[in-house]
Amino acid sequence: MQDIFFDGLAAPLRLKQAGQVRSLLPEVAPGWPHVVRAADPEVPPFFTIRAQPGTALFHTENHLEPAPPRPMDALNAACDAMAGLALALPAEDAGVICLHAAGVAMAGRLVVFPNVRRAGKSTLSAALAHRGYPVFSDDVLPLSFPDGGPVLARSMGIAPRLRLPLPERASPDFRDWVAANPGPENRQYKYLRLPGQPARGEALPVGAFVILDRQEEPGTARLDPVPADAAMDALLHQNFTRDRHSGDILAEMARALGGLSLFRLRYSGLEDAVACLADAFARWSGPVPGAGGPPRIFRLARFDAPPAAPGPRLVQRPGTIAREIGATLYLADAEGRAIHRMDPLAAAIWEMLAEPASPEEIAALLAEAFPDTDPATLRADLGRLLEGLAGQGLLA
Repeated sequence: MQDIFFDGLAAPLRLKQAGQVRSLLPEVAPGWPHVVRAADPEVPPFFTIRAQPGTALFHTENHLEPAPPRPMDALNAACDAMAGLALALPAEDAGVICLHAAGVAMAGRLVVFPNVRRAGKSTLSAALAHRGYPVFSDDVLPLSFPDGGPVLARSMGIAPRLRLPLPERASPDFRDWVAANPGPENRQYKYLRLPGQPARGEALPVGAFVILDRQEEPGTARLDPVPADAAMDALLHQNFTRDRHSGDILAEMARALGGLSLFRLRYSGLEDAVACLADAFARWSGPVPGAGGPPRIFRLARFDAPPAAPGPRLVQRPGTIAREIGATLYLADAEGRAIHRMDPLAAAIWEMLAEPASPEEIAALLAEAFPDTDPATLRADLGRLLEGLAGQGLLA
């Protein structure tokens, strides 16, 4: 039984009769230094891989996000361990949040692709690597927020991984390059061996967030600007560091998005998308921003704190964080449990609650604003909204 200690983490990856998995780690995580020690039962691991007797399969167990053990081959077990690393890192470093996102260095800054299902971020990252762009991550990207400086993205030191088979639209040149790459593979995945890729912890300022929108119909790739709230929605869905105080995340994300380029990439062909990105991010306007001070240390959310019970008159609860991003209002409760997106009407009612008001007073104002709407419908809709806001800890 062996413990694998990855640089910067106190909890190990524990292997039980899993030498085949151990031999894959330098290929799967070539940029994250680690040491092997005899297992110490007194040190709890973040993840365990054990051989399944009499087979070539392994069981994996994630101790940070429990799930039923599943039999799998050595490479898939190593894949699962990398997902465990992505949870272990923010569990031990309160200065980062982690996104399901890819990040590729272009002209000295990072272009970040938040994960959108079946949008092809891993394949696009590999295609950019094929053209010589360093890949900081193709799946999980740690972000830190230095005081007075730009948001920084940090490399995980994990090799890019492609899902097999490759998409039909991949060019013969790209297919041949992938086939010739000596990285480990099975029927589902292939890790790419790419010399000179960023090591764990290397950081670059984020220059742009690009939401991927892969089209089925052939067409020319193009980058369209998107409003800040569209980017915020994409990032909120991809943040999986759930224990962080949502008010801290909302404040830092609002600050970061105010100074970044935000786009949607509509594309169908892989090489066309690479060419579009290469042209758009060949240079950046303005100098690279300074590094800033120490990173923001995120508070932990208080999930055990009950919301305050509202009385007959309601008001915005003290400690609630509110930020307008683009044209949208976002709220985070005082305990930091969640971030809430307000539609225009809910945002207007929130503004009415800057001073104490009764539901009847708010209903009367709404009746004046919407004279053609049935008052009973207005009162019912308002009641549901106020009940929801109170239940989410946003009203007192």
